[in-house]
Amino acid sequence: MAEKVQTRQVDAMGRVVIPKDIRDDLTLPEQPLALQYEANRQAVLVFKAVETDEEEEHKVLDEQGRLLIPAEVRRQFDWNQGDKIEIQSEQKGVLLQGEGAHCAVCESRESLVKIRGRFLCRSCMEDAGAAWSERWQDVLQEVAGDYIGYSEKAVSSADMEEIHQARVKGRRLRTLLEFLGLDEDHKLFERLDDAHKRLGRLRERDVFVEVVEERAAKAESGEEAAVFHEAAEVVRQKREKEKEKLAKNLPKVINAKFQQHWDRFCVSELPHLVRTLDLPKRLEEFEETFQEKKETYHKTAAEKGKASKAALKALHDVRIEAKRLRYTYGYAAVIYSTGYAAESKAYKKYQRRFGDINDKRDLLKKLEDSEKKMDVSQEQIENVKERLKRELESDAEAVEL
Repeated sequence: MAEKVQTRQVDAMGRVVIPKDIRDDLTLPEQPLALQYEANRQAVLVFKAVETDEEEEHKVLDEQGRLLIPAEVRRQFDWNQGDKIEIQSEQKGVLLQGEGAHCAVCESRESLVKIRGRFLCRSCMEDAGAAWSERWQDVLQEVAGDYIGYSEKAVSSADMEEIHQARVKGRRLRTLLEFLGLDEDHKLFERLDDAHKRLGRLRERDVFVEVVEERAAKAESGEEAAVFHEAAEVVRQKREKEKEKLAKNLPKVINAKFQQHWDRFCVSELPHLVRTLDLPKRLEEFEETFQEKKETYHKTAAEKGKASKAALKALHDVRIEAKRLRYTYGYAAVIYSTGYAAESKAYKKYQRRFGDINDKRDLLKKLEDSEKKMDVSQEQIENVKERLKRELESDAEAVEL
């Protein structure tokens, strides 16, 4: 039987006209018809029903040769009113297949999956998945390698910059794994979070000492400078204790076991996560989380004031979420060769705008935590704290988000 391919549109009732020449060739009019749904080809095969099959629900063409396609099938194949359906005769019957239902890469009509309006066959999907997986692996291996390297240096030297870079690389790595959809209870997250907290305790003290020494150098009075010098000395002593703890405990977290978890993830889990990643949808979810953080800040600031502890905490959460988006868009631009670099740059402004506010917030808190061990009068400390509070309040009131 010669193959005939024609197209007809789905009407408002979900019907498709079977062309007359095909109907006549196959003697379909007034015959009970069976429908076989082939998800593999995104198609419906129509053929004469076997008379003895009484349980099968049969269809019949109307007088105009129209066949009603069940609603659940139209939904599954995304066939809507006005869509063109390709109709061709096969040995067994008539094949109805959505126009363009072929792989966008190799044009195969077998094993099709529809992705954002285009079809890909499973073979090409696997090839594409392997390519994207390789790109992701290159980026992740670089970030993970840097993270492990800086973590080792942080232990051996406890240098400020090494500790800072270890935290940054760890945060970037965690963000990428979150974006891919790795389960929150994964062993990698457990170790990354543990290490981040340990590195954070040292990093926070480094930042504090650096900031108060700068303030001491710019102090308007000797009494004010003395408060900052004393605060720096108290925190330096605490830093030494944290340094010892880090040297003892970080190697228990970021170690050969971490590397085993990482290698297993790259081989066994990463390919599947990349293959099933819906990039636009995942970016949209991250954007929605950012908007939720902004809304929480606005609500908290309206209820309790912009300078309240709750509002400052909410503002910090906005900044952290912006940082996650900056990392995500930046790496998406590298992996997918898209224009996401502009979005990454746009989110960096939040870090610059609100970083000083967070530093002052932490400065005030650590100053309060250290004041009992400082060898200066309480009056001197209170004067400095009041000045910091005024600065923080002024900065907070100026926030426009």
